[in-house]
Amino acid sequence: MNFEEVLLFLKDYQWIFDFKVTEILMDKTLDKIPAQWKQYLNQISVHQFNQQIISEFADNKLPEDIETLFLPDIVNNFKARLKKILQNKSEFYHTKDEIACDKNDTRGLSQKKIHEVSAFSQFISEKCTENTIIDVGSGLGYLDERLLQRGFNVIGIESNNSIHKGAMERHKKMNIDEERLRHINLIFGCDSESFSVLNSCSDVGRGGCLVALHACGDLTNHIINAFLQSQNIRCMAVVSCCYHKMLGTFPLSQELKDLSMHHDIDFFNHYFLRLGANEPLSRWWRMSADEHVEHCNNVVFRAVLEIFCQQRTLELKKKRRKATKKSEVKDFDSYLQNVQNIYDLSFNQKDISEIKELYDTKYELHNLVENISGLQFLIQQVIESLILADRKSYLEQFGAKTELYHVFDDVISPRNTVIYAVKS
Repeated sequence: MNFEEVLLFLKDYQWIFDFKVTEILMDKTLDKIPAQWKQYLNQISVHQFNQQIISEFADNKLPEDIETLFLPDIVNNFKARLKKILQNKSEFYHTKDEIACDKNDTRGLSQKKIHEVSAFSQFISEKCTENTIIDVGSGLGYLDERLLQRGFNVIGIESNNSIHKGAMERHKKMNIDEERLRHINLIFGCDSESFSVLNSCSDVGRGGCLVALHACGDLTNHIINAFLQSQNIRCMAVVSCCYHKMLGTFPLSQELKDLSMHHDIDFFNHYFLRLGANEPLSRWWRMSADEHVEHCNNVVFRAVLEIFCQQRTLELKKKRRKATKKSEVKDFDSYLQNVQNIYDLSFNQKDISEIKELYDTKYELHNLVENISGLQFLIQQVIESLILADRKSYLEQFGAKTELYHVFDDVISPRNTVIYAVKS
């Protein structure tokens, strides 16, 4: 990946992603959208937006009724630059010969988890030549069981004590050989206790391979540094997730740090990382017209409420984890009727009237809001690719041969890329 090319692209289109989603209708956000883009995005429907922009980046072709319209230069330039960036990203590898899981071993597992465990264990089997696998964040041990079947010895490291105990009880009932599968309750990091576990690999042969399926936040960076520092670990294979939970550890590589400073990049923040962790373009492409209406209403209604509450210095606190239900966003009146069930708020009739008046001033921006969401889905793949390429560059900075491999179907598992590194 050409870091400079990507940084300049993101800097030019910073207005697409560098804001809190609930503040999308505030003047400070709307004023940053270039006038030509604002006019274009607000005058076309989501269907037209998908035809004119998204279709060229989605896996599936559109129906035959594609409109061949002359597009503004701003749109053509955006698409040309995005294509160039995506064409330059690393080639990915996709495993196809998955071994079916035993139904008795996968009872209660989702199809997503079964797909991930099967594909990732096969990938490790094909790439790792070491005797021992150290699985960081091993959970209940579903991946470990598959690795045992493929002939590896496994050390499962799990930080959650109750899950750790659950894995041990589960494997005891399955009569799994404790000599081949060890369970360790440990918060993994670059510390003496973690390195003691890594050094134990020498007891069973040629060395070890560090793996993790969905290493959250900074855990991937801890694994990378442990891999680089441990003499007993020869390779690593990690699937990352939850980039927004990283605490000031992006970027990692010196190359990206230097270029970011040179170009005065100021958007490596929570919004940037959160978008990188969003669902991929395939999710947007599969949305129906009704789903777009529901999504757009959800964003617009919540954004209107945000403006009203900020004007009156009211704090929005959810009463439940999922803020809105489908029935609550069918129209704005339904939303207002339920808003006090959703948030810890108390509105009088005058407040309701003022919120409705505020909504009326924003009503014509529905297309703009939903189409910006579509642009964010396009930007998501750029951000995630940059995060992964930065980690690849950091590993190569210290001499590790590194590749990025596409292992899962992103429709089933959005975070589908393995960072695979081998010490030279």
